[in-house]
Amino acid sequence: MKLLGDPQGIEELKFFKEKEDKKEYLKMILNEAKTNTDFKTRFKDRGNQVHYILTYDPGSGDFHVEKE
Repeated sequence: MKLLGDPQGIEELKFFKEKEDKKEYLKMILNEAKTNTDFKTRFKDRGNQVHYILTYDPGSGDFHVEKE
């Protein structure tokens, strides 16, 4: 699994991974991207100001992050 795309969005996902109270949130958005019919989900940065779209590529298993 690779994280590709917007560097700031990737940093936000890494932040969620490092914070114990945000790990479940990270798991939820990754799973949501994998299971949605369009393989996309949306999330906000830690300040709730910037919106991102997380897209899952089932062929490669990679995730792509872009600003909304």
